[in-house]
This record gives sequence, structure tokens and C-alpha cells, in this order.
Amino acid sequence: MADNPFSTVLAAPLGDMIAEMGIGVAQAQYAIDAKTIENLKQIYSLDDELLKEMRRIGYRPTWYVIPEAEAEISMALTIQQTTGSDRKVKTEIRGTSVDASYQNQYDFKIEGASTLKLTFRPVPAPLEIDNMQVVPLLSGIPLGEAKALLEKIGIEYKVSRANAKDSDIVASTTPVAGSFIDAGKHILVGV
Repeated sequence: MADNPFSTVLAAPLGDMIAEMGIGVAQAQYAIDAKTIENLKQIYSLDDELLKEMRRIGYRPTWYVIPEAEAEISMALTIQQTTGSDRKVKTEIRGTSVDASYQNQYDFKIEGASTLKLTFRPVPAPLEIDNMQVVPLLSGIPLGEAKALLEKIGIEYKVSRANAKDSDIVASTTPVAGSFIDAGKHILVGV
């Protein structure tokens, strides 16, 4: 048993409770976005036949969003006043979520609980996201094929040798495959 039986029912500042719920939604969205980015990088940085075909047709993973998250919490609210060292009185609303443990321990009637209902809605992503591209894996393919792919996905490029032939094999790219670049920036294709 826990040293402090009240630890699960201690009141927390209402603002902290709301912030924690928002952080939970943000963490879930971050995990979804991170997985999509990981998939995107994998498609453009691994040397696999299926992935090569996916790159050739310009495939991009689907982005998923949590369009809205709604939370409704039953809680017991209390008002707490404290006096600081500067003798100013600070008033704070604190909430304790009401669950079966709280109800049983304090013989609390749920009808007396306050209900906090929150809705989290996303806002448009920063414009910079739409202006970013991922450098594809070009190493090991003919320069002509690399040029065609870059033109298809809209990435500007320069070739390391002016006299390079389309049949020359790409040795490297700068930045490396899987890196993000701003739209309109070029990559250097080394042959």
C-alpha cells in the first residue's frame, strides 16, 4: 500500500489539470506525426524495390490529425487561499477528479460534483511545413533517372560535374537522403 493514502486524491490546480489534458492530446498528435515522418523518411532513404517503385510514382504517406478532442471530467472543486512572503493573498481553484475511490473514501455524492467540459481543436499547421521536402535516396541509380524523380517531386538540383551523362551512376547527395530541405532550395547530386 502507498505511504500516503491521499496521494491519488490530492487536489491539483485547475489550470494544471487543463494543461495536462492538452499536453496529452498534443503528445498523441506528436506520436502520430512522428510516425508519418518516419515512414516518409523510410520511403525515401531505403534501397528496396517496393520503396523504389513508391518513390518513382511520387507516393507520400497519409497525414492523420486528431481533428478534435473532447474531455469531460467530474470533479470536486475547492478554493484555496495562500498568503505569500510579500503578504499578498493568492486565491486558487483546485480540482480533484471524482472516481470510485474518491467517492468511497469521502462518501462523496457524484450529484454534488462539478463538471468540466473541454474541447481541444487544432489550428492550421505553420506554413513552413508545406514548404518542406524530403531528399530522396538517389545513390546507385543512373543520373537520368535521378533527374526525372527530382523533377517529378519538385526538388531543384545541381550536378557535381557539368559534363556528367545521364547514364552515370549517382554516388551521393548533399544533403543526404532523408533530410528535410526548404522548397526552392537545391540539392547537390554527386556522380
